[in-house]
Amino acid sequence: MKQLFFLFLSLSVAYTSAENIQLDGTLSPGEWDKAVVFDLEYEVMPSRNTPSNLKTTAYVKYDEKYLYVGIKAYGDPDKIRATLKNRDQTWNEDYVALMADPFGDDRYGILIGVNALGVQLDEKHTSGSEPDDSWDILFQSSTAIQDDGYSAELIIPFSELQFPETEIQKWQLGFIRKSYQAGLQTVFASFKNLPAETCYACQADQEVLLGSPDKIYRNYIYPYIFLNQNGDRPVKDFKLQNPDYEIGVTGLYDLSKTSSIEYTVNPDFSQVESDVPMIMANQTFAISYPEKRTFFIKGAELLKSDMQSVYTRSITNPLGAVKYIKQGKKNSTYILQATDTDSPYLAAGEYQSYKGNAGKSKVTIGRFKRNLGNKSHFGLIATNRDYQSGGSGSLVEFDGLINFLDDYVLDLNYARSNTQEGNVNYLDTDDTFAGRTYAMDGESFSGTAKNFRLRRAVDKSYAGIRFKDVSPTYRAHVGFVGRNDYKSRNYWYGRTFRSQGTVRKITFHWNNRNRLNFKGQKTFEFYEYKMDLETDFNFTGTFEWKVKPSEKFKGVQYGEQTEFEIRFKYHPSESFFTSFEVEKGDAIAYRIDTPEIGDSIEYNLYTVFRFSDNFKIALGHRYSELQSKLINEEFYAGEINRLEIDYQIDSSLSSRTIIEKNDFSDDYYLEALIQWKPNPYTIFYAGGTQYYEEPNPFSDNLRLETSQVYLKFQYFYQPNS
Repeated sequence: MKQLFFLFLSLSVAYTSAENIQLDGTLSPGEWDKAVVFDLEYEVMPSRNTPSNLKTTAYVKYDEKYLYVGIKAYGDPDKIRATLKNRDQTWNEDYVALMADPFGDDRYGILIGVNALGVQLDEKHTSGSEPDDSWDILFQSSTAIQDDGYSAELIIPFSELQFPETEIQKWQLGFIRKSYQAGLQTVFASFKNLPAETCYACQADQEVLLGSPDKIYRNYIYPYIFLNQNGDRPVKDFKLQNPDYEIGVTGLYDLSKTSSIEYTVNPDFSQVESDVPMIMANQTFAISYPEKRTFFIKGAELLKSDMQSVYTRSITNPLGAVKYIKQGKKNSTYILQATDTDSPYLAAGEYQSYKGNAGKSKVTIGRFKRNLGNKSHFGLIATNRDYQSGGSGSLVEFDGLINFLDDYVLDLNYARSNTQEGNVNYLDTDDTFAGRTYAMDGESFSGTAKNFRLRRAVDKSYAGIRFKDVSPTYRAHVGFVGRNDYKSRNYWYGRTFRSQGTVRKITFHWNNRNRLNFKGQKTFEFYEYKMDLETDFNFTGTFEWKVKPSEKFKGVQYGEQTEFEIRFKYHPSESFFTSFEVEKGDAIAYRIDTPEIGDSIEYNLYTVFRFSDNFKIALGHRYSELQSKLINEEFYAGEINRLEIDYQIDSSLSSRTIIEKNDFSDDYYLEALIQWKPNPYTIFYAGGTQYYEEPNPFSDNLRLETSQVYLKFQYFYQPNS
């Protein structure tokens, strides 16, 4: 009874003391009294868990509705790197952030923070995958730069977060800070960074009682209207089509603090941010792109798998979709149902991918995940796609990730797919596989995929092995599997050395990979020798030597190929950044009638000039060439040149202009965009894209071939606010 009394008393004090906080970015005297205090005493990058050389203190308070965070980052204000950018684009600047594990079982961790100028950052961390900065929540923040550094204040609604349905919340909290004051990118934390850690934010280790938040359930509705006008040049004269419009709505409703339903009707999934252009001149396999659409982002961490069984961008143009997510005490559940009007069909092969458009389809995705604690889990993924033109494809995957003995991580996956072809053929090929045709002619078959990966990491070294088998009849109709018919064996080892000298960190890495097909024939052998280094003057570099003793392509055995690659990044100040990559060596020309080994060179130069906190110009130049060793002729050669001009009025209002010349598509690309995004759900943008071509090789004039002018307004509405 006495313990309960003191617990009640401590909660009462925390609730009332939060009333004194004013969101102005300044930690005023008395404002953060009686808060839970965190000292960021460790440097975790590039050193590992050495004493911090900059003082940073964080404070936490709460009441029934909000989590309050105050952070003071001491240092020289003249050495702060911070600019105005869109949300989640300031990771390479000075920032401070809260790390939290609300469930306390390492299923996932969250990061919520701001850079020194107040640009918001948030992302979700899960075991075995990269942090996902497409995860967004609504929170308030403010920052202030002072003579002895800068400070930040955050107000985070409990209603924006999922957490256990227990009477008293007990979360694991921690804080990080990134700074460039020492002359290089340095990260400080209130917790130690462990070598084998697979979930960065899950390392937050201080347990904090946060009382009993009010059960305020989210009810979001964000309708939109999209206006556009297209034009093209079908033969000679350029013709504008009649203006068109689309209206739709997306919404989210919390059933409880651990479960929600999200729905969308006639959504607009046009991308404001275009994908980075890829040079595909010698590619035979499909390439995946990151998901950027808000509806598919929530819960995306649950769908991640080494087998890529789910690729939500395969749902390209849905009429509607509904999604259910539940984060229970031990179990996580995800269910999605969608009707897609424009379904891509990806058939994997041993030497290339085959793509077509299957038209309308119904898609179902299910995920169950059992959380075991210690950043471990096992689970089940199931997908199904029924094509209106006939046929279907389903998949079931069992997966597990086990952390054990502090230093070891084991990944296990087993998947089985079933394909029933229709009789409407949308794959234009006569090729065959495993005694079957790629053409849609009513065949049915099943396939399997297996994955075993064991990793070990300690303070100065890491090592791992991986076995992965994908049968020739395996397909993922809602996933991304571009290659099959292989058995891959991969072994790697690396060793890291750290110092306080000019070279702060250097890593030596060795990798061997062998691949056989399901006939037992070796099709690929590969060795990699790599060195990575980080310096104390913001220069990072990679030097890599690759050797392929043998490779088989379409039944032909090719001899040894070697390649050397250099990559570096140099970021000496806030106003200048440059990166350069060059690869030179041997490569097979896969896409000619009779493939042969040629001389390859590729390089990529990217430079950013920032003239103020608001204005920058970025220049990109990519060149790729493959030349015959026998007759000194080019199989292909070309470049992509890109100019981008950005002006950021504030963290929510921006403008962008892109001019691009692409030799491989033989066109010029122009994009202009104005965007206002005060929160992740309210969006207004107006812009246009145009493609130009030279009508003949002897012309000095450019001719407009296609054009789109568009405007979108999406409004965020909370009925219960």
